[in-house]
Amino acid sequence: MRRTTILLAATALGLTPATAMAEGKMPQMDFSNPLTGAQVVWMAVIMVVLYFVLARWALPRIGGVIENRHNRIATDLETARRAKAEAEHAVRELNLAIQNARESSQGAIAEAVNAAKERARAQTAALNDRLSAQIASAEAEIDSARRTAVGALAPIARDVASSLLHRLIGEAVEPGRIEQAVSALSTQG
Repeated sequence: MRRTTILLAATALGLTPATAMAEGKMPQMDFSNPLTGAQVVWMAVIMVVLYFVLARWALPRIGGVIENRHNRIATDLETARRAKAEAEHAVRELNLAIQNARESSQGAIAEAVNAAKERARAQTAALNDRLSAQIASAEAEIDSARRTAVGALAPIARDVASSLLHRLIGEAVEPGRIEQAVSALSTQG
């Protein structure tokens, strides 16, 4: 196929000046001049040599460069895909680790809060028991002090009542009656 293409190109190249001359459109292609024919022949030879140089040497090298570039791009794309997949895998693992750490820390926090609440309940109960005992003891002391004070007030109340009645009435009142009145008042509260 290459040879056929070359022969067709050479034939077309050879016929072009003759056709132009026949039509009278290109006077510079005057083939009666011996230099014009030689120039056309050398031009055809140079074109054929240039074609073979390009076809055998330059174009395969250019094709090789293009193929190498295509392979390198494909390799780079595959490397990028692998790196992206690894990065996505690492992100998933990181998110999973963060979620596990969050759940673990929330569990530890809940456990610490529950332990603190339990200690606070125990301390509150112990403090309430101690305060209840102190309150009961203080109430007993107050009750005892009140009874003692009330007991100490009875003789004073008898003496004061006797003195007041003696001054008001001018006569001494019987101590039994004063005792009854003081006892009645002390039982009323």
